[in-house]
Amino acid sequence: MARTAGAAALLPGRMAMVAALGGTLGQGPTPALPFAVPAPLSEVVTAPSGEAMGLREGTAAVVQRFLPGQPHPPHEGDPELLRGVCEVLAGIETAPLVPHLGPPFGFRGPWAAEKVAVVQALPELLTRMYGPDAWTGSGAASADRWAGTVTALTGTATRWTECPVVPPSLVHGDLAGHNMRWQRRSPGGDGGRWELTGILDWDLAAVWDPALNPAYLALWHGEEKLEAIARDAAEAWRARVWLGCMALESLYDASLREGPSRKEGPPHWAKLLRKVLPRIERAATAEAVWRTGHTG
Repeated sequence: MARTAGAAALLPGRMAMVAALGGTLGQGPTPALPFAVPAPLSEVVTAPSGEAMGLREGTAAVVQRFLPGQPHPPHEGDPELLRGVCEVLAGIETAPLVPHLGPPFGFRGPWAAEKVAVVQALPELLTRMYGPDAWTGSGAASADRWAGTVTALTGTATRWTECPVVPPSLVHGDLAGHNMRWQRRSPGGDGGRWELTGILDWDLAAVWDPALNPAYLALWHGEEKLEAIARDAAEAWRARVWLGCMALESLYDASLREGPSRKEGPPHWAKLLRKVLPRIERAATAEAVWRTGHTG
């Protein structure tokens, strides 16, 4: 059910995308998916025709196939199986899906200059508000190198989007948690093998850099598995850069919760910085390696 007018307006297109995804199975070069998708089982219903269902003006609803399963335990997972998910997504023919897909950066928007500037100013802001020890970054994430690191990572992500370095393919947009439905099969001494039975929530799907898929998977299943999840070394390098950009997005989101006018209160900066700054340092290293190997 879409509970806002904006979400209700997008719901028909999102259902058309999932229906088209299901309709491409086995046609031409598109492989049959080894997992289910939540295909729509009804038309999208809106008010006033849906008033009997409790729908009010500006909302919409649709019946979808139920996908059984549960989230995979975090920080675990078979890299070979996860790499197979990336292979499947990269092999899907996107032409039937394009009319219904969103644009890259569809969730938080592209890295506009104003957004970049907000993130670049964080070391100074946190130092001013919480003292000289508030910013804990080192190396590429140190205060004196921070602005350049943010520029390099966001600029590279923008260039890879506008001028792809590999053929773009289907990117889910959030391969984690409840969006991926798993069930245990063949119980054994290790507790059984997890099997992917379905993938939900294709709202952020786009034709984009395929390295984003292993990046999302690594966030849930463990960053140390990234090189084994990615389909090749170049994809792993790019995925590291994308992980750094996702970390910058987390910092940007936290910055929006600062200030006396925010009811939520200040974000827990110390915990957040411990989590994301090392990821950004690794991303800066990956970006430098990539740039060295692809310039000159």
